[in-house]
Amino acid sequence: MERFRCAGCGNTLSVPVRLVELPAAPHWSVLDCHHVNPPLLDPGAYAIDEAAYGRDQVTGTFVLSPGDVRGTRFVHDRVRTGCWSLVGWIPCVACQGCGAVVASRADDCGVAQELRFHPAMVVRERCDDGPDRATDPFALIADWDRPAPDTRRHRRVPEPTRPRPELVATRWGGRGVRDALFRDDPPA
Repeated sequence: MERFRCAGCGNTLSVPVRLVELPAAPHWSVLDCHHVNPPLLDPGAYAIDEAAYGRDQVTGTFVLSPGDVRGTRFVHDRVRTGCWSLVGWIPCVACQGCGAVVASRADDCGVAQELRFHPAMVVRERCDDGPDRATDPFALIADWDRPAPDTRRHRRVPEPTRPRPELVATRWGGRGVRDALFRDDPPA
C-alpha cells in the first residue's frame, strides 16, 4: 500500500491505495450526460497514466478515485466547468496545508470521475496501513440493525403509511386529500 503526500509541506493527500493497471475509459454509451458518472478506479486503488494529460501535457500523472483523496481543497479561480461539472484539463485542487496546486479533477458529462495528482507536486510513500474503511460513503451512517434516531423537537414518530396513488386524480385539491392518500388499510 502507498500514500500520497504534498511535496511542499508533507500533508497527507490520500488514504492508503494500491497500484493497479489504468483501465480503459468507459464506453460513451455507459456514461450519462445528466447524472454523476462513476469513478474510473475502484476505491483504494490508483494508476499511473504515462500519456500526456491536461493543458500542460503532464506525463506520469497518478490517477485516483476522488473519494480516496484527503487534505485538499478546490481553488475556485482555477476551476473550469464544462456542460455538467469539472473538466479536469486545468489543475484546480490544492493542498490544504500549504496551498500548492497538486491535482486536477474531472467529473464532467461523458467522462468518469477521476483525480490526477501531478507527479512533481506529490510524493508517493509506502505505508503498512490497510485501506481506510471510511472510503465507503455509507460506512458511517449504515447501521441497519437500529432505526434512525428521532431528532425532532417533540419526539413524535409518525406511523408508517402507504401511499395511495390511485386516488390522486380523483380527489386532487379537496379537503382530506392527505388522509385519503396515506391510509393504512389495504387497497380494495
